Amino acid sequence: MSTYKGAAVLLVNDGRQFDTEANLVKDSSGTWQGTLTFHDQDLVPVLLNVEDGHLLVDGRPGEFIRPDRSDWTVNNGSPFIVRILGSGEPPF
Repeated sequence: MSTYKGAAVLLVNDGRQFDTEANLVKDSSGTWQGTLTFHDQDLVPVLLNVEDGHLLVDGRPGEFIRPDRSDWTVNNGSPFIVRILGSGEPPF
């Protein structure tokens, strides 16, 4: 099992890019998943409907899906966190 915790860039399908903090894990079968944390509350309306995208970790791309759009949590002053499920090779 390997893990990554650090800076990443979310690329959404319309070409926009968002800085995020990634907390990712890959199991022995090669499956990877994790969370993306966003601290800019203004991004919440933009990111609510993201269903899939690409993640860059140190320039390495990884594709993901977001299997449950109702998984997000946000409160005043708290970060916006989404869960992702990797598709293909992990970016870390």
